[in-house]
Amino acid sequence: MPTVPTDSPVLSTRQFRTDILSTAGAIGAPVSHRAVDTVLDAFADNFTSGATLWKTTSRPGDHLAYRFFSRTRTDTLGRAVAADLLDAAHPMLPAVRAWSGMYDGAPVQSGDFDAARGLAKTWLHFGGLRPAGEVFASHRVPTAVRDLLPGFLTLGLAHLRFVACDWRSNTANFYFRAQGPLDEEQFARIHALAGGAPPRPDLVAEVIAYVPEDYCVAVTVPMGTGVVERVCFYALRVPEDRLPRVPERIRTFLRAAPSHDADECNVIGWSFGRSGDYVKAERSYTGNMTEVLASWNCFFHGQDGRDEQLRSTRPDTTAGVREGSTP
Repeated sequence: MPTVPTDSPVLSTRQFRTDILSTAGAIGAPVSHRAVDTVLDAFADNFTSGATLWKTTSRPGDHLAYRFFSRTRTDTLGRAVAADLLDAAHPMLPAVRAWSGMYDGAPVQSGDFDAARGLAKTWLHFGGLRPAGEVFASHRVPTAVRDLLPGFLTLGLAHLRFVACDWRSNTANFYFRAQGPLDEEQFARIHALAGGAPPRPDLVAEVIAYVPEDYCVAVTVPMGTGVVERVCFYALRVPEDRLPRVPERIRTFLRAAPSHDADECNVIGWSFGRSGDYVKAERSYTGNMTEVLASWNCFFHGQDGRDEQLRSTRPDTTAGVREGSTP
């Protein structure tokens, strides 16, 4: 089993319970001791060997979330079902299990939790840059979602690295890495996927300035309808003294959420959709989040941010996908 680097302490459940209460109190988020204890018991080794981080949004009263990025391949779905954190008959389970079995079992499952209610999302890192056509081709992916692929390809959204499945909203977040640099025209084309009022030009300029050259954009899609809900652009490992303009709730969160990593890591995400826009923020806690993200070839603020593998890969111009061509 991988070990946590010596410069990052292993998560202490006792200290975590204290820290989650103080952090939630600072941003006015609810906490359930029972839900937290159930999660820590079910995933003890993942929190010990992985990297733990905090997350919230700028929406008033929004939840405090926490997540482990796993260093091990674990059937977190089975554990969640056994702990009554996930319904064994959940309609998204077949797709997530099918994706987990791709690429000779390379995908790694990580867990995202709500301090008040328990399991919120399951993350899959596909083990590298993967053609979107392969991921969408699974016969477990609803037709309405597969039918979105040609539109993504025309925008240059042809390669995926992560999928995050939200068990409560029955949505999947598809994390594309796209060849940049991102400009105003491309931003507008991607933003149009989710509708909503165009953001202010100064905000668009700020997003463009903070994302890496070959940028990450997540597209949120309900698995039942295939209608894009949101798009979100990300900047990773942003120093506290170089933060973009963020709402006060995000600043409060970043000040209050403790980080015991020697290399603190803050993530800012700008989320846009028909229901409104908001800012996401994540902050490292224990287990060296920066190391895990670096091992997954994530690009950090201030780096060159050019993916040579992406640039050497022939673009996927497939007009559609073959049903049932992957698990």
